[in-house]
Amino acid sequence: MTMLGRYCLEENPEIATAGYIEVLARIGVSAHATRLTVSRMTERGLLDRSRRGRAAYFRASEVGLRVVRVQQQRTFHDTGEEPQPPGAWTVLCFSLPETHRKERHLLRRSLAWESFGLLRDGVWLAPGERDVSAILAQLPGAGVDQHVEVFTAYPKFDDVQGMISRTWHLDELAARYDRFLRSWDVPDPVPEALDDLGRDVILASAWRQLLRETPRLPAEHLPGDWPAARCHELFRTLHESYRPDADRIFAGILAEHRMS
Repeated sequence: MTMLGRYCLEENPEIATAGYIEVLARIGVSAHATRLTVSRMTERGLLDRSRRGRAAYFRASEVGLRVVRVQQQRTFHDTGEEPQPPGAWTVLCFSLPETHRKERHLLRRSLAWESFGLLRDGVWLAPGERDVSAILAQLPGAGVDQHVEVFTAYPKFDDVQGMISRTWHLDELAARYDRFLRSWDVPDPVPEALDDLGRDVILASAWRQLLRETPRLPAEHLPGDWPAARCHELFRTLHESYRPDADRIFAGILAEHRMS
């Protein structure tokens, strides 16, 4: 998904399996693991498959494009503004039957990327008043919205921090941010990567994993000395240093492995 969002979002080319293998080999992923991942992404509706002779080609599906657009927005264009209005929370409840398993997976993934947290089974929570129409619109199954309820709530109890701690493990998340700093704020942060394309993919993937679990909470609900801003600055600095060579290398791979 990092590769698609970072390099394929605008043009969305069809790329042979060998192209995916060549990119991910730069970060130590085996050809077998890459083929398996591409197959699973196709089964989940994130990739479309086509064939030319014996060669298989893949491109992001409409669902996949919507997912990576959200990821790109959160990764590179999130302003970090506090949720509004103060004191409001968006609560989303759903119970999708097994016949909607694909939609259930995509809904959970999209909610996590939109900084919703799982309060309890089937109940998701996000600070502020949130418009989730775009999330629901991306689900491919008909009638999915009949299994989802969304409302804005203002808690009528004092222990809002307790509710937050049951939804997000902020201490563990802060420790992961600290590990990100220790791993990446060093002279050679990813010795296993073959080049700047590999470094860029690993960096963006590591940062996205953090963002995916980070709620957009008001500052008053965050621990003191919250390390996210320092990590964000480090991410942007490293990404800008890797980007020129990464773009050039990927363009070469694309020229060799795309469907003409």
